[in-house]
Amino acid sequence: MITSDMKISQILRDYPELIAVFVRISPHFKKLENKFLRKTLASRVNLNQAAAVAGINPQELISELNKSINPRFDMTLINKEIKIEENLVNDKPGFIENLSDDKIILLDVRPILSLGKDPFLDIMAKVKELKSEQVLVILNSFEPVPLYSVLANKGFEHWTEKENDVYKVYFFKPKENQLKSNPRQAENSLTEMNFENVIELDVRELPPPEPMMKILETLSTIDEKTVLLVHHHREPMMLYSKLEERGFSAVTSKINENYFKVLIFRKDTALDE
Repeated sequence: MITSDMKISQILRDYPELIAVFVRISPHFKKLENKFLRKTLASRVNLNQAAAVAGINPQELISELNKSINPRFDMTLINKEIKIEENLVNDKPGFIENLSDDKIILLDVRPILSLGKDPFLDIMAKVKELKSEQVLVILNSFEPVPLYSVLANKGFEHWTEKENDVYKVYFFKPKENQLKSNPRQAENSLTEMNFENVIELDVRELPPPEPMMKILETLSTIDEKTVLLVHHHREPMMLYSKLEERGFSAVTSKINENYFKVLIFRKDTALDE
């Protein structure tokens, strides 16, 4: 049975014939016909997020996919699991109207996607270049729902608007979120807060995908009084969304080119005290 939390890559690995069903349901899914995009994008997006990206009802998408593999499928079995993503915010933050040109970093990812490439690394590169009070504005042909949780883990909020067929997404750090905007300050502050235990995990010598697997396995040992300190050879971009799904937050500090410290803790445990 296909459920809303399953990754697109997992579904197509088990049922490759469903690509045709995705495309029939929405033209947004034609990207899945591109092998490279299917390998990169589909591994980060679950079915509920995919429905939000395509602007369709997740119940309808899940029903059609399940009926394609099982004509006798009963949708009532999983209706309770489905949450309709609501991402477009009605109230535009006032400061956006008054942004000067030097505060806006614009990235149009549509040409990148048209070449059959994944714009994720381009987006993350822009994020790393952002200076204080700058806002990253991404132009896309669809709403980049999975990106919201990835950047939320890095302390960003977002506001999305749609003009004709173009989605314009503003990513910004609120002033009250200064702790997360300064990783070194965050690292020092977190260790001085109410954590009683620090678990250290060094994954620098492990080959992929073992670092992520080891980190996710260790999460079961983290409670409200414990922080996990991971020594990593790079910033674990793909880890953030998985932590978000499990109720954890992360703050990453770059020590040098091949050494990053990642502090992982339960959401709202320390920052809200």
